Amino acid sequence: MHLVDRCLATSGDYRTAFNEDLSRHHVFDPNTGTSPDDLASVSVLASTGMKADALSTALMVMGAGQGIEWLESFPGTEALLIFKDGRRRMTPGFPSMG
Repeated sequence: MHLVDRCLATSGDYRTAFNEDLSRHHVFDPNTGTSPDDLASVSVLASTGMKADALSTALMVMGAGQGIEWLESFPGTEALLIFKDGRRRMTPGFPSMG
């Protein structure tokens, strides 16, 4: 993948976990106080590193359905979502991993 005039940031449950099954980690929903339970990581391509970082964390909390829909309001951004069960979901413009 080539990053030309874009930045990539990833938020995930794997770096700072508070238990062995990664169900409680440093990313949490401020409305519930709990960590998201469906996504393991979210990578976002955006025009700046700050935007990519903020959006990856927000999508991690929002979840796949609401998050992908919300991301569409940010032109030029793309995302790769990894679910805890290993499934992947990419926005149409995210570079192919194959």
